[in-house]
Amino acid sequence: MTSNIDFICHAFRGVTNDEMPWVTGFPGDPLAVRHDLWGGHAALPLPWFIRPDHNNYIAVSSFKRGDDGQHRRRKANFSRMHLVMIDDLGTKVPMKKLTLPPSALVETSPGNYQGWYFLYPPEPERWRAERLIDGMIAAGLTADASDPGMKGVTRYGRLPAGINSKAKYVEKLGGPFVQRVAVWSPLTRYSIDQIAAAYGVDMTVPANRGAHRPRRSAKLPSVGAADSTDGILNLLSCTGLYLEPANSLPGAHRIVCPWVHEHTDEDPSGSAYFEPNEQNDWRGGFKCHHGHCQDRTIYDLTHFLIRLQQISA
Repeated sequence: MTSNIDFICHAFRGVTNDEMPWVTGFPGDPLAVRHDLWGGHAALPLPWFIRPDHNNYIAVSSFKRGDDGQHRRRKANFSRMHLVMIDDLGTKVPMKKLTLPPSALVETSPGNYQGWYFLYPPEPERWRAERLIDGMIAAGLTADASDPGMKGVTRYGRLPAGINSKAKYVEKLGGPFVQRVAVWSPLTRYSIDQIAAAYGVDMTVPANRGAHRPRRSAKLPSVGAADSTDGILNLLSCTGLYLEPANSLPGAHRIVCPWVHEHTDEDPSGSAYFEPNEQNDWRGGFKCHHGHCQDRTIYDLTHFLIRLQQISA
């Protein structure tokens, strides 16, 4: 079974220190839960509320910090679109309209699927991301060509592992529908232009764009550990937990603690990874200065990351 962390690491591979994927998860009927439960949280490290017995969602884009210094799932915080999602395949949208093989296909209710395309490279221009989505809606990749289902760069889709506990399914099935991954092909990736060509979407800029002329995005910085031969550093980089070398000590690196959600005010500072050397018996080291993590060691960090070993650096 494809795990949610596998999905996120493949879909958001190469995410930088300045951007965050975004998730939410909760029990109960999604149509009846409190509105604030849709607010969600940065996905790395994976928050506690992403559970097998919850409705679990991932946004199609990553988001940068706003003027307040916080990552938020808002258009104004858009960084890059990493995913394109087609909803209601098999029920409202015929499968034959899926022109390109998907990176993932998830059955989210009986006979109903969400199709995912992983973007390579991720799209940094919001106007291009929105134009592709609008064009695919116009091409009939929704039930009624008006969407509400796949609209916008802040759009949520369902993570592969979880349940659909809408009341109508609970009543019909006697319990929530347990999702199923029908296709998992994470190395199947497309550029936004390849998807546009496949679905006949015109990506040229309208002459009357006026005040909405496409903005130029600053070049996103690369993650410093991406080319390291240290497997732990590569995995920390893949998940967006790597920050920077700690200049005070050779082989030490500042990282975001995987258990940052347990820290007071979710403070991400005060955590470090140490490369293997003679001083730590070539095992490497991990230290977090927050009280909840005082007993955690390199073995805990390795256990957290071991699930990602199948992902190539």
